[in-house]
Amino acid sequence: MAERVFLSAPKSLPDGNALLRHPAERGAWIWHPEKSALQTAVLRFRLEFHLSKKINPLIHITADQRFQFRCDGRDVSFGPDRCDLDHWTIQSLRLELASGAHEFEVLAWWIAPPTDTCLDAVSPPMAQVTWRGGFLLHTEEAGDARLNTGSARWLVDDLTDAVGMGMPRLPNYHDVGPCFEFDMVRWPLRENKNAKIIRPPLESNAFGLRRPGWCLYPAELPEQSREPWRGGRIRAFRGGWGNQPFTGDETRSAEISAWQNLITEGTTLSVPAHSLVTVLWDFENYHCGYPVVEAADGDGSVIEWSWAEALYEEVDPTKVTDKSSKGQRDRIEGKVFVGMGDRWKVGMAFHETSPSLWWRAGRYVRLRIKAEETPLVISRLSVITTGYPLRLAGSWKSSDSCWDRLTSLFIHAFQCSAHETWTDTPYYEQMCYVGDTLMHAAANYAWFADDRLSRRAIRLFEWSRRFSGLVAERYPSRQRQESATYSLLWPRMVRDYAWWRDDPLFVREMLPGIRSVLAEFEGMCEDGLLHQVPGWPFVDWVSEWSTAPSCHGYGPGVAEGDSSIVNLHWVLALLAAAQIEEAHGDPLLGTRDRRLARSVFDLVVTRYWDEGRGLLLDSRGSIACSEHAQVLALLTGLLDPEKTERCLSALCMAQGLAKSTIAFSFFLLDVLYQHGREGEFHRRLQFWRVLPDQGFTSTPEGPEPSRSDAHAWGAHPAWHTLASIAGIRPDSPGFATVRIAPMPGGLDHFDAVCVHPRGRIKVGFRRDVSGSAECYFRVCLPAGITGTLVWSGCSRSLVPGMNSISFSKTPVSAALYFPV
Repeated sequence: MAERVFLSAPKSLPDGNALLRHPAERGAWIWHPEKSALQTAVLRFRLEFHLSKKINPLIHITADQRFQFRCDGRDVSFGPDRCDLDHWTIQSLRLELASGAHEFEVLAWWIAPPTDTCLDAVSPPMAQVTWRGGFLLHTEEAGDARLNTGSARWLVDDLTDAVGMGMPRLPNYHDVGPCFEFDMVRWPLRENKNAKIIRPPLESNAFGLRRPGWCLYPAELPEQSREPWRGGRIRAFRGGWGNQPFTGDETRSAEISAWQNLITEGTTLSVPAHSLVTVLWDFENYHCGYPVVEAADGDGSVIEWSWAEALYEEVDPTKVTDKSSKGQRDRIEGKVFVGMGDRWKVGMAFHETSPSLWWRAGRYVRLRIKAEETPLVISRLSVITTGYPLRLAGSWKSSDSCWDRLTSLFIHAFQCSAHETWTDTPYYEQMCYVGDTLMHAAANYAWFADDRLSRRAIRLFEWSRRFSGLVAERYPSRQRQESATYSLLWPRMVRDYAWWRDDPLFVREMLPGIRSVLAEFEGMCEDGLLHQVPGWPFVDWVSEWSTAPSCHGYGPGVAEGDSSIVNLHWVLALLAAAQIEEAHGDPLLGTRDRRLARSVFDLVVTRYWDEGRGLLLDSRGSIACSEHAQVLALLTGLLDPEKTERCLSALCMAQGLAKSTIAFSFFLLDVLYQHGREGEFHRRLQFWRVLPDQGFTSTPEGPEPSRSDAHAWGAHPAWHTLASIAGIRPDSPGFATVRIAPMPGGLDHFDAVCVHPRGRIKVGFRRDVSGSAECYFRVCLPAGITGTLVWSGCSRSLVPGMNSISFSKTPVSAALYFPV
């Protein structure tokens, strides 16, 4: 019925809203005639038309803040993909419309940002950049102008009074916008008012004067998936709406079976009149989606659908704080539910399917139902799952069934966090952070062939430089957040893309931004080092740092401007930029970047090296030291051999170092791999090995008490599975050559498939279990790709196609260990 069409991006972004650069700029934006575009509104736009013959119009559609587009009652497109005003996403859709009567329906809404800092004030999601309310639909074909906003007779219904809004009450930081309460008596309202033009078509300005507001930019991503799902398990039934901990009697209630049949078989269920019930539904996995309720009768009844990642080990919801433990994630007895969600107040003619303005996330759903004068008959409870349509292309299987089980959990974590952007957490924030996305993108390149979401993230961060010259810590974001350390991670993210993907044109587009970012930091430099840096210089959520009043996610000396860690971030950004310049830019600038990196690094060693302990201090004003400083120094590759060994020894054995938590362990594991510390590498994976036994179905943000149970940066061992355990890595830009240096630990065998720009790399490993220490490999490389296999200090050349290699004292064909 509809297919997204991807238009070319404009070449001259500074001309936005001065000169026409997108076909839809010839169209008009519309809104309700009696609503200010700066006033919270939920509107339904409708266009009825009749066709004498089949047409296939190419329409361009967008709105501020959100829209849901349906044609003849069927979902077509939701959007716009999250963006900023200078690059406002407009989706292009090729429709197939048969002859006869049709109706376009667009549900569009705009939530006014709060004018004060009141915590209870309703506000849109922080990830939702906005200007003012508006909706636009435009088609280029002259004969199809009957569809366009501004020229066709679009009708609009004001549903604002049918939607109540309130902010969730959660014990941790959250910023996903309001919870909604739908009055299904008012929802079917038909006002039939004519929509009003609020922004006429763009007229080009030859003098370069830009019109304020939305600058249209073509969508770069496919439509988000929306798939029906039902299943899981009803875990408890309670008569009433009490908030006390769930009891054993409630988990064994005879009422459970009827509700179980409803969610799995679709068997109709009746809630008696004048009753209150609570039902706890365990999806038995983590899902993101829109709630679906179908019901009849029950005039005046209320259905409340709340989501949670897990339940809390407290005696009352009012006792839950950010320090409360969730314990075993698949247990509910003796725990309380704290979550967020939406409500529907039922009318006699209940809407066939419950409306939803935004998707939610979690593992558990608490349904609370209040039936009034007549029974409420429920015929369907399900979820329309949603997310970016990531399709798995890599694979892993080994002799370690425990680790194999984990890889599917890791992949699920990434899929839960993939939406219109990579999100830090689908439950609490849904924002795209540089540090998180660097890890998400790495796994994306190794496991998934579709890299458009990571390309989009790189480009979003490049766009975020507009205000300060630095990359924003998170983007898009209504409120800008600065972070020097995250800005310095962005060149490393681009470097990863340049090596794992063969896309030099895109990488060259990023070079001006990389140069600008580094120039900003060079301008901050005093005596050859960085001292005071802007924003929140986040490093890691380290317990040893959290007790210091001035350390909010970073170590000693950072706030005071005396930090080895901050300067090592700068060194690594310079080295990444040098690699990119040498591959795709200006080699002279690459040489300059390397020279500056060497100079800064030498000053860091001079200032912070503790010769007695054989490691780098976090700050000259403190004896404190951390794994973080050692890891960053080792990643540079600039330490001399003697200091490298001492630093590695300190990292593995020294007492008193502030420990890396989940996020920073991505870099720690990389250091251990690069320096061949196989035993320590695998020992550091223990945290993840026990997650399934603790009831997790995704990866947490941090050690307990963890705010988020679905934080995809916690799944970074997925990347290390292919890039470190199997050892598959690019050996040159564009993955033109490959280096395979496995570090399998105690594995007897594995079979790994890693995504490559030209296809897939397949590596099979077999160890002779008789104790001879002989090993055999089968490596298949894409056409035109060569490489090197490294094992126990020996190197073997790899050619395109199949390579069978044995490392044994006696000539034995590796093919014997890889039966067809």
